[in-house]
Amino acid sequence: MNNLKYSFREFKRSLLFKILIIIQIIVAIIMLYRVNEIKNYENGKLTSLQKIISNKIIYKFSSQYGSMESLIDDQQNTNKFSKFSNDVSKEYTIVTVTYGELFMKYFDNIDKFVDKDIANMIKENDENYKPLNSLQCSSNFFDVFNIKLLSGSWSEFDEYTMNSNAELNGEIVPVILGYDYKNIYKLNEIIEAKDKKCRVVGFLDKNQFYLDKGIYHPSKVKSLDNFAILPSPRDIMDANIGNSLLVVPDSNSVEFDNIRDNIDKISKKDNVQFSLYDPSQDIDDFISVINYNSNIKILIAYIVMSFVIIGLSVIFSNKVIHKKKEFSIHVMYGASFQDIYIRVFLEHMYSVALAIIIAIVYLQNRNTEVITDILTFDIKAFIQSSALIFIIVILVTMIPIYNIKKHKINYLIKGD
Repeated sequence: MNNLKYSFREFKRSLLFKILIIIQIIVAIIMLYRVNEIKNYENGKLTSLQKIISNKIIYKFSSQYGSMESLIDDQQNTNKFSKFSNDVSKEYTIVTVTYGELFMKYFDNIDKFVDKDIANMIKENDENYKPLNSLQCSSNFFDVFNIKLLSGSWSEFDEYTMNSNAELNGEIVPVILGYDYKNIYKLNEIIEAKDKKCRVVGFLDKNQFYLDKGIYHPSKVKSLDNFAILPSPRDIMDANIGNSLLVVPDSNSVEFDNIRDNIDKISKKDNVQFSLYDPSQDIDDFISVINYNSNIKILIAYIVMSFVIIGLSVIFSNKVIHKKKEFSIHVMYGASFQDIYIRVFLEHMYSVALAIIIAIVYLQNRNTEVITDILTFDIKAFIQSSALIFIIVILVTMIPIYNIKKHKINYLIKGD
């Protein structure tokens, strides 16, 4: 108990000295945390990407129209795009996914669900309605991407996609909400959106993902936890064939070039201008970039640890040198060398504990934004970072303790 009291009393002395130590430890924890946070984020995205593309190959339709006007002209001829979509569907699986453009009234914590890309593009923001992360898709979207329901049913969603937009005019739109909505809305609740009424028909299970536009990149691996998903009417799906994905099982032995040539033939026959693009061609480059970034982050971590070790070693050793005679007096008045070791150790542990508390408070209130993703506090990354710094401080504390143990009284009194 005396050692504990003494260590705490010494901790309160030389405040400027202690503040410098604490700041150094805080900076080290925060830097290592950010490295671990981004590393965990990228690894999580890569794992999700591999899960999404397992057992399937995803291709994307690409427009070959020379101008937007010619594309719009063909879109207005609904029969033309509808025929092309039907002809392709006879041979392949097509998944249509577009942005839902769902605007909802304000509710608590709405910022978590806001589509920042659309919000930034809107010049005049309607204070009553906010654009939310939302998708409009075909009914096979969930099956192809292996997306599971926590509660509710697909049936109304599927039925809605079988009708045209004109047939559905004024009807309540069934909507399936991501996991994070489950404490905000209830099943079968009617939601007043800006230009439509929606009814909640289901909630997704936690950690469901899809590959935005079929592009193999971490920023395109989207968690559906904060998304609202609406069904796309049949004619709207056909009109958006250019935003569709063509999905084939990875057991399919047909080469991409052959599939693309077939799509080109169908396109020519139906007098439309679409082809096929293979975004998976970029996946090797993507994985190389991830590995390169990981190596850079590991290098940064080593540099940070080196500076921490050097800095704390100098500070701790100098502090013991300045307190040698004080320690020698304690020894002569009955304190054992074991007491001295414990006091030196505990004094530095107070600094580490305070630094960890300050760092965790800071990081919990400073979220990192990566592209459009906001990274919330990662307790696992924080524990990894704090534990590493804690171990470093313990090891560095052993240096002055070792010197005291080695030289005993001579070291304390004479400075030898």
